[in-house]
Amino acid sequence: MKEILAGIENDIFMKDASFIIYQNEEYQIVIDGEIYNEDELFAELKDIYPMHNTTEELVFYAWKHWGMQFSNHLEGAYTFLIGNKEQLLVVKDPLGLRPIYYCENNGNWYVSNSIKTLLNKSEKKAVLAKEGILELFSFGPGISEDKTLLKGIFTVPMGSYLEIKHHTANIYKYYELPVYEHKDNVEETAKHVKDLLLHSVNQQKQGCKSSFLSGGLDSSILTALCAQKDWNTYSLDYEGNKENFHSNMYQVSMDTDYINMMKDKYPLVHHHDLMITQKELASLLEEAMLAREMPGMADVDSSLLWLCKQVKQQEDVIISGECSDEIFGGYPWFYREELKDLDTFPWLRSIKERISLLNKKYQTLEFEEYIKKQYNNTLKDIQYLDSDTQEDKLARKHTLLCLHWFMQTLVVRQVCEGRWAGVNIRAPFANVRLLEYVYNIPWKMKFLNDEEKGILRKAFADILPKEVCERKKNPFPKTHNPIYAQIVSDIVKDTLKDKNSPLHKLFDDKKLDELIQSKGESFQLPWYGQLMSGPQLLAYLYQIHCWIKDFDIEIEESI
Repeated sequence: MKEILAGIENDIFMKDASFIIYQNEEYQIVIDGEIYNEDELFAELKDIYPMHNTTEELVFYAWKHWGMQFSNHLEGAYTFLIGNKEQLLVVKDPLGLRPIYYCENNGNWYVSNSIKTLLNKSEKKAVLAKEGILELFSFGPGISEDKTLLKGIFTVPMGSYLEIKHHTANIYKYYELPVYEHKDNVEETAKHVKDLLLHSVNQQKQGCKSSFLSGGLDSSILTALCAQKDWNTYSLDYEGNKENFHSNMYQVSMDTDYINMMKDKYPLVHHHDLMITQKELASLLEEAMLAREMPGMADVDSSLLWLCKQVKQQEDVIISGECSDEIFGGYPWFYREELKDLDTFPWLRSIKERISLLNKKYQTLEFEEYIKKQYNNTLKDIQYLDSDTQEDKLARKHTLLCLHWFMQTLVVRQVCEGRWAGVNIRAPFANVRLLEYVYNIPWKMKFLNDEEKGILRKAFADILPKEVCERKKNPFPKTHNPIYAQIVSDIVKDTLKDKNSPLHKLFDDKKLDELIQSKGESFQLPWYGQLMSGPQLLAYLYQIHCWIKDFDIEIEESI
């Protein structure tokens, strides 16, 4: 894992920085991530600036040449830091695809892509204060894109940059999602979607020879576009899932049959079926939290970490279908009648139930008001066209909510678990040009044939088996095996034997006992999104315990 560290103490310092002299002034620059169109940019800038074909020089001179309009030219997933004797700039790409954190202590500012490194270097105490409690139990494992759960530790939002100058820090937004009238017909739209995604895939498959394959629409499209001799695909399954799977509104079908259809369609691709045991799944909960540096999506995190560890035995880079649902409107809240008109975050439908689990001391905090404030703040600058229908307006609203919240949660998960295992996960759907085009497609066309991601299905129907192309959306697979419920119930039960466990302080002991005795069934709604219910909630509680213990977090008493 490449560790980023920078700061302003008596002077600006950056660990492992490249130094560039420009107009007799020295700059430092550090990049975390990748630029996918380096060759084109070098060709465009090499005759203007004295470059020696390093990525750092390329980004520096692109910034100098285009200013904060650089994002119209750079394609990639990145954070970059540029400093001189007067200021430090920390710039996050338009989609926020690499996490970066910052804090102040004793008048000095520090920046890192690791919260642990930030705490160690700044000597700042890790504190869970009132706002952190509100974030953790209002939104967790998703949180506000400019915050962390720790007091005084912040993140740079997507499409924004941090400027630290004269020991003062300010955040500025440089990227706005454009709103314009869509003039292409259905056939033209499908073709343009196909061209944009193919362009992104061609960029990101350079230096890569593998992809995840679940048999779902997104991973199947990417595999079909990359299919060639020596291309490897990887899928995840859980011990006992075949025997214990029950279809529901979120997880409609098992993956195996659809993966087999893709294997038959593209026989040159070498597929790897990987199966995790329930014991392994539970044993990695703490490590997955350490990778993410905060409580995460329970078994969805630990299974991804395990999967990346298996992939690492053969691959350094792998392609993922992440971010498609946010861009194409694939989540149930884009179209289900009972979800699409909610005047709140639609993946948070258990707020009252969440609050009821807490210690009485915390139940009186203004959770619902805090959620409403963050919801309104996310949408305060939303723009509509006069020609937008009510359905178009709802689609724009849900897209913005997903981009700034749900997608950021999944991006951090993917980057952090992959990095911990030494695997770089690329997401071709996370492409700014693709997002801008699809965002402005009318909902009726986007939801073509009354199917989620209907326009995407049409665009790639010619390269997919019919059944795969028409398959209903399934999220990242989770375990359905009751053995896992028993294992995590026992883990939390043993954890609570420790009278100093922070779970005793944060939660109502009686409610915790009900959760354990029912193996999570006493909490009926998903804690978060589509997957975190029952056993996953117990696993999440265990991650909270581990997080507070491992990071030596102080829970502020004055709440």
